[in-house]
Order: sequence, then C-alpha cells, then structure tokens
Amino acid sequence: MYMNKTKRNLIIASAVINLILISLNLAMSIILKVNPKILQEYSEYLYFVSYSSNIIYAVISFAIGLVGSILLLFAVRSKGKHFRTSQGLYIAGFVIIVVCGGWLSWILLFISMFIPDIIVMNTPKEVKKEEIMENRAYEEKKKKIEDLKRLRDSGMITEEEYKEKLFELL
Repeated sequence: MYMNKTKRNLIIASAVINLILISLNLAMSIILKVNPKILQEYSEYLYFVSYSSNIIYAVISFAIGLVGSILLLFAVRSKGKHFRTSQGLYIAGFVIIVVCGGWLSWILLFISMFIPDIIVMNTPKEVKKEEIMENRAYEEKKKKIEDLKRLRDSGMITEEEYKEKLFELL
C-alpha cells in the first residue's frame, strides 16, 4: 500500500511553504527591529508576509511553525509508507499550521483533507493471480450448475431441489 501521491505532495508543499513564510517572518521582524526604514520602502511588495515588531513573538512563531512543518514532514516520511501510523503527528502538524501558519499553507492542507490517504496498488503478478483465482471459481460454479442440470434432467432430483441448490450456488 502506498500513500496517495497527490495528498503527500500537498502536505510536503504546505510544510515547505510554511517553512519559507515563517523564515521570512523572522527575517522581516529582525530587519524591522534593526532598520525600520528599509521595510517602509518595500512594504508594498511584502504583503504576503506577516511580520511583527516584537522579536520574541517572531521567534516563538518561528519555533511553533518549525515544529508544525517537521511534524507534517515526519508523518509522510518513506513515501507515506507509515502515514496510517503517523496520523497523530499529521493532525498535530495540521492544527499547528492552521493556527500559526500562513494562509497558503493551510489552504493546501485543507485541500489535502479531501483526498484519500492510501491507494492500493497490486503488482502485475498479483493481478494475474487474482484473475486465475476468479477464473477457477467461475469454472467450478459452471461445472456444478451443469451437474445439477444433468441430475434434474435424469430425474434424480426434482425441479424444487434443483432450484434450491442452484440458489445456494449463486
């Protein structure tokens, strides 16, 4: 079983975008504290980044966002092989990103919620084996029905017995 690639990619994209945004938030907050005039010149280009004049808030926000992104990335490790056992980590990361992350990160996470978790992919050998088993079952039922018809036609069983046994087979 493999994790749905679309869901996995959305979760990874959300974690990476969140890391970029919280890093920008921290950098902008430091720049604002050191030289506020620089940000005033470029503020119209930085509308997608929220930054604060409070460095302590920016550092705490960075740490919490970092934890959220790490939890999401850890939940989809090994190509999502352990995703079902990492649901708690995924949910914790999801909540942290929604509460503390940027809008693009949580939109991607909300979209990923509606995508199925797991896709079962059979190898060609397994598919062939299933087809052989289905064919055998079909042939066995067909043979039993033919035997029932012969018994009915020869008079060894009545029409009611034939219908009853046919019903059991089907």
